[in-house]
Amino acid sequence: MGKTAQPTCEDCYFHRAGLCALTLEAPCPTFRLHSRGSLVPPRQPRLVPRPLAPLAPLAGQSAA
Repeated sequence: MGKTAQPTCEDCYFHRAGLCALTLEAPCPTFRLHSRGSLVPPRQPRLVPRPLAPLAPLAGQSAA
């Protein structure tokens, strides 16, 4: 069994870019892994289109 390396602050994008103001022993909740010199955005859920509901007539309007 191999041990997985735990991420450290040294692995964080913000720390490497000089944007971190924290001095913690462990990575903070905003930890983002540094990869290839850029900040990789988190994966976003896929948008699923929903069918539109039919428009209801506005109250107070009469057909002319």
